[in-house]
Amino acid sequence: MSNTHGQIRSNNTDAAKKFQKRNNRRRTEASFAQKEVDVKAFIIAPEGYETFMFLIYFLTIPYLAGLIFLYLFIADGSFSHFLNFKITSYFVIWMIGYEVVAAIMLTLIAYSFAKSFKSIA
Repeated sequence: MSNTHGQIRSNNTDAAKKFQKRNNRRRTEASFAQKEVDVKAFIIAPEGYETFMFLIYFLTIPYLAGLIFLYLFIADGSFSHFLNFKITSYFVIWMIGYEVVAAIMLTLIAYSFAKSFKSIA
């Protein structure tokens, strides 16, 4: 059996060049999982004190997020109900805030992942 179909040729070389350029760009770009994250871009700290500031952020941001979550969603924004909580239980409030911050971070990561598909097209 012989192949009666010859090679497919395009008369439009501009379209072929655009297609080739787009495919070459896809091959050279790093995928979402291969991109490096520079933590120093997210931590506001003087030079040389990044570790200390990271520890401060690690201890205070979840605690403050936990307090805000308790005030807005558990006490329904009522300061008198909020005062009924034992705010001195630092570790429990920190754990609640840690979960809130983790959920926000995972949402941002998922959004960034979904946005990476748009940049490829």
